[in-house]
Amino acid sequence: MPGAKELDPGDSVEQYLGNVVREARLALGREWTQAYVGGKVFSSGSRLSAIELGEDPPDRDLARKLEVVLRLPAGTLVNLVKILTEQNVRDYAKTYMRRQLEATAMHEFSIVVPGLLQTGGYARAVMGAGLAGDPAQIGDYVRRRLERQSVLDRPDPPWMMLVLDEACLRRDMGGGQVMREQIEHLLTLCERPHVNIQVLPMKGEPVPGSVALLTLPKGARGAYVEGFSTGNYTEEPTEVMRFQRVYDLLQQGALGVRASLELMRAIAKEHDD
Repeated sequence: MPGAKELDPGDSVEQYLGNVVREARLALGREWTQAYVGGKVFSSGSRLSAIELGEDPPDRDLARKLEVVLRLPAGTLVNLVKILTEQNVRDYAKTYMRRQLEATAMHEFSIVVPGLLQTGGYARAVMGAGLAGDPAQIGDYVRRRLERQSVLDRPDPPWMMLVLDEACLRRDMGGGQVMREQIEHLLTLCERPHVNIQVLPMKGEPVPGSVALLTLPKGARGAYVEGFSTGNYTEEPTEVMRFQRVYDLLQQGALGVRASLELMRAIAKEHDD
């Protein structure tokens, strides 16, 4: 059986989750063996070993029990399990989604409303338009996407700065009612002190994709770029700085916060017509 030092928590979500469990257990003291913790969550030492090695991740129920027993913040493990069960996530996006749950700040430009800010109706329309999978499964995909939004409800939520393409607010995605509800949801989110949305006017050259910059707890930074069917996440400093400049230029061209709110309100009314 490989030892803990042989695991790289960056290799997969499973190994990252296992590393979180192992470090939390060891931090509680020598008496907190795998067998001891396994008994406390009505499982076994061998099961906990498989979790820590990234070989057999817990389901949501066991993840919640481990959070309580290991004194981890609520959602620490459950949110990772959600990622593992979200089958519509492409491989290139998995690292970004994992890092997103850790981030202390997010700076993003998007040509669609980002998943963390979507309503159920809008998410369903976007997934249908993007052929996210079997139409019969889209309901499950939507539910999982909405569950991920709990990251914004944490006691210490990430600071979120979003530059949103005006075109996605005007595009009739799912019908007028869906779009009106989506924009009203964005306006409600803007009342939170940690959420800031600016709109990039439609004038000028179209932007072919989205870019997101993450600040992680220890100061490391990452960048994620995505087009229709491709994407890439990197923590290479030179690449992160390159995409930071892209974001900065887009943000400079965006409307101010107050003007953005006024425009969103006006567009929401247009969807009533």
